[in-house]
Amino acid sequence: MAKRRKFLAGLGALASGSAAAVGTGAFTTASAERQVEIRVASDSSGYIGLFDTESPYSSVNNGQITLDFSEIEGRGEGAGIGTFDEGKGLNPNSTYAFDDLFRVVEREYGGQLRMVITTSGFNLENLEITSNQGESLLAEDYSDPANTPRVDADDGSLTANMTIETKGSTDSDAGGTITLHAAPGAEYEGDNSFTELFE
Repeated sequence: MAKRRKFLAGLGALASGSAAAVGTGAFTTASAERQVEIRVASDSSGYIGLFDTESPYSSVNNGQITLDFSEIEGRGEGAGIGTFDEGKGLNPNSTYAFDDLFRVVEREYGGQLRMVITTSGFNLENLEITSNQGESLLAEDYSDPANTPRVDADDGSLTANMTIETKGSTDSDAGGTITLHAAPGAEYEGDNSFTELFE
């Protein structure tokens, strides 16, 4: 099995080999302090890059991607119907498709990065999230992690689209949370948090 990539803290080995059996003068406990450096970067600068697009529904706030479908600016004077105010949300009992909402960029895995999305908290009739290749990005649509979408090997990116089907009543808080899960190379074949999504 391929060696898994992990974040490693530089901790030195304290003992090795069967010859290190407890004997006269052997210590009982030991501790060693090491420096661990961690940098938290913006979504666009992280190991997995997340970028907003030209969509009016995606933006970057405090370094994090945000999707907001709660309103959109009006179009000014209409043809004989007065001024269009800004829209205040999606219509009830309707289906909306939003393309090119955000882009995922992988930095180093050469098309071997697998990615899926889980959702929570939404009050909708249905929610679909797909790639521009037409593949579902939702983990619930897969039983085998080896079949999950790869970030495109040609340009190292993947663009996400959403289709939102609302319920029949109004709701000022129908949104929720999407969580991106990714695993490079052979990581999606082993026993880890990525493969646990499909158990």
